[in-house]
Amino acid sequence: MSRKRHKKSVIKTVILIGLSLTISLLWENRKTANSNPLIPIAPVENPPPNLLKPRKLKTPHSAPAAPSPKPPEQPLVFAPPAHFRSQIVYRASINNSKVIALTFDDGPSPETLKILEVLQKQQVVATFFCLGANLREYPEIGKRVVQAGNAIGNHTWHHYSHNVTEKTASNEIDNTGVHIYRSTGAKSFLFRPPGGHLNNGLADYAKKKNYVVVIWSIDPKDFLQPSVAAITRSVLSQATSGAIVLLHDGGGNRQQTVEALSAIIPKLKQQGYRFVTVPQLLQMQAGQKQRIANQKTQ
Repeated sequence: MSRKRHKKSVIKTVILIGLSLTISLLWENRKTANSNPLIPIAPVENPPPNLLKPRKLKTPHSAPAAPSPKPPEQPLVFAPPAHFRSQIVYRASINNSKVIALTFDDGPSPETLKILEVLQKQQVVATFFCLGANLREYPEIGKRVVQAGNAIGNHTWHHYSHNVTEKTASNEIDNTGVHIYRSTGAKSFLFRPPGGHLNNGLADYAKKKNYVVVIWSIDPKDFLQPSVAAITRSVLSQATSGAIVLLHDGGGNRQQTVEALSAIIPKLKQQGYRFVTVPQLLQMQAGQKQRIANQKTQ
């Protein structure tokens, strides 16, 4: 019995020594861990490229293709057929169609807007011979004249009727041409001398510059402000195919002219007339002449 007890005592002693050693080791590891914490690894700046993967080459961004330039817009030109250049025209010779051209002088002015309203309501066009000084004052009205499908012509700057030098004629006509272009974007080779005067130097200069000098064949003298009935009667009684009618949209109150138009246009339409601009009228004459010439050669 004494041996068994001794054996058990030795085993207990060994177990206790083992536990003590284990506890002691664990305690030492804990102290070491607390006194020496793990130091985080700093990220590497500029890491080397991954040699296993091919490096992607940056393709340069190609510049966007430049848009193709727009062709320059051609200005609107009011011009007669070539053989009318530097000529004086009172009317057109047209036998195969009933056409007539209304023309208005001395604008643009606020009265022009009233005339445009009548023309648009009746769906007809006309030709406006404008003063440069008025175009400078009312450029937007001049622009509306052309935008509505009408033709525009040169009526000098000051409306001089006395004799002028070539330099003065140049200033009067060329400066007006500049303002026609500035206000409407159009160029015009239509010229009407103030008062229809042909021998004071203005018409000669215009012909030298290849304008067609446009006079008229019907003048109801509306600038004197006669009655509406008088204006209407004068135009209707003289109407013929190819006629050019002189009226006014500037120089004063034109209410009689506005009201007369509202009567003249419908009545001429009833008679079979069509209303055209001066360039259209002259083009029709040129076309008729060419057809006659072609028939003779056949």
